[in-house]
Amino acid sequence: MSSIIITLLLLAIAAGVVIVYVLKYKPQKHRSNIKELYSEGLDMIINGNRRGAYQNFKSIIEKDTNNINAYLRLGQVVREGGNPEQALKIHRGLNLRKGLTHYEQVELYKNLSLDHYKRGNLENAVEQSRNILKIEKSSEWALTHLVKYFREMNDWSQAGEYLEMLQKVTQKPDIRKLALFKIQEGRVFAKNGDFIQARSIYEEALNIDNDAIAAYYFIGKSYSQESEGAYQKAVKADENYIGDEHSPQHKTNLDEAKQLLGKAIPMWICYCESRPQQAWMVIHLLKDALFALDRYPEMENILKTILKNDSNNIEVIASLADIYAQRGENSEALEFIE
Repeated sequence: MSSIIITLLLLAIAAGVVIVYVLKYKPQKHRSNIKELYSEGLDMIINGNRRGAYQNFKSIIEKDTNNINAYLRLGQVVREGGNPEQALKIHRGLNLRKGLTHYEQVELYKNLSLDHYKRGNLENAVEQSRNILKIEKSSEWALTHLVKYFREMNDWSQAGEYLEMLQKVTQKPDIRKLALFKIQEGRVFAKNGDFIQARSIYEEALNIDNDAIAAYYFIGKSYSQESEGAYQKAVKADENYIGDEHSPQHKTNLDEAKQLLGKAIPMWICYCESRPQQAWMVIHLLKDALFALDRYPEMENILKTILKNDSNNIEVIASLADIYAQRGENSEALEFIE
């Protein structure tokens, strides 16, 4: 009888060992395999082996349908392989999952943002990046990509706002870059014919960084463009006018054109004096403007002032020599060039 009891006890112990092995050690090996596959998949992504990475993450999902990270990486591989539509389907499926961790939610929004970006849908890419900021207000990734997206959308106002936020987060202020974004914002308004608003924004750029000299160039350009518009109105005013002289409206528009062009000149002079090496960008504009306003004699003094700051400026020297030649002072022109 005692031998039977001993046998039963041994069988019970053996059964317990088997159960512990199945419940503990076997799953551990399973988990270990998944971990290795995931690690290999990441290495394959880095090394550009997308096909191998795809197989690894696919295998993980087949073994563990709750492995969110594997789904995220699988979608990433598909997107980087040139199929953002399929990647978006994979990632959207995760939106239906409940109980995602903080990390998983952020990673999901990152991938959704990139999926939309690769599809050319910048508005949805922006939306997904903003979702990240709802979870992590100081996400460098989200802020960096929002700056990028709005730049590509030519929305420099929003791009500048997010750039400023990014610089606060990274604690790396760059007023020069902020000012350049403002100038780009102003250029959009100028392109749309809103010159007054454009100039206001250019002035904001100078308030941000008084060394943003390009703003002077564009302020001058905006006055010149607005002047051209007024001049064209003056020409048009005479089309249907009957009389020996110009129409009253012609004179009004022409006076406005001259007044606006006159405001461009000091802006361009300021640009030349601050950036004499880049004076070539505006010298021809100054010449045309001064000639149109019958103020061409001023050009010589302007060029000489620039030359004081940059004595080897070939463009300025050539322009001065040209002025002397036009006045018939050929010997002076040659002497000056020599």
